[in-house]
Amino acid sequence: MVSDTQFPSRPARVSVLARFAPALSYALPALGAAISALKLINVFRGMRNAETAGIAAVSAGMREANFPIVVTLYLGVILGFAGIIIGLVRMFTTTTTGTPSTWYFLIAGIVGLLPVLALWEAQSLLVGVIFGRPAAGAVEVARQVSLLSMATMIAGTFGILILLVSASVPLPRILYAKRKWAPLVMLLVMETALVAMTVLYHLRSAWLWVQFQRS
Repeated sequence: MVSDTQFPSRPARVSVLARFAPALSYALPALGAAISALKLINVFRGMRNAETAGIAAVSAGMREANFPIVVTLYLGVILGFAGIIIGLVRMFTTTTTGTPSTWYFLIAGIVGLLPVLALWEAQSLLVGVIFGRPAAGAVEVARQVSLLSMATMIAGTFGILILLVSASVPLPRILYAKRKWAPLVMLLVMETALVAMTVLYHLRSAWLWVQFQRS
C-alpha cells in the first residue's frame, strides 16, 4: 500500500491572495474597456449630430475615449507582474492554502480580456469608416460599432463582478491546482496578452494623436 505521506491531502481552501492580484489585473482592463466604450458611443453620437465634424475633432475624441483603457491596461500589467511574483513565491515555499488551477486563470483572463477585444473591434470599425472605407457601408458599420460598444459595456460590467467574486469566494475542488508550476505558466501567458493589448492600444492612441496634429 502507498502511504498517505506520499500523496498529501489537498488544502482546505485556495489562497485569496493568489487569486486577488491576477483577478484585479483582469478586472481593471474590463472596467477601462467599459468606460472607453461609453466614451466611444458619445464620440459616435457627436459625429452623427455634427455631420461636418473633421478628422481632427474625431481623432481627439477617440484619443480621449482611449485614455481609460490605456491607463487600466498599464495598471493591469503591473498587478499581473505582482501576481506572477506571488505565484513564484508560493511555488518555492510551503503554504497552508492551495493555489488556483490553470483553468481558473485561463477563465479569469478570458472574462477580463473579452471586453478589451470587443472595444478594439469597435474602434477598428470606426477608424476604418473615418480614415479609409467608402461611405456606402457606413450605416452597417454604425450599427456594428453601437452593438460592439454596448456589448463591451455589458461584458465589462459583468466581468468585473465575476472576477471580484471569484477572487473571494471558496472555489470548487476542480479549480484547485495539482501542480504548482502550471498556474504560473498560465499567469505568464495572460500577462503576455495584457502586455500585447497595452502596446496595441498605446500605439493606436499615438496614431490618433498624429492624425490630430496633421488635420
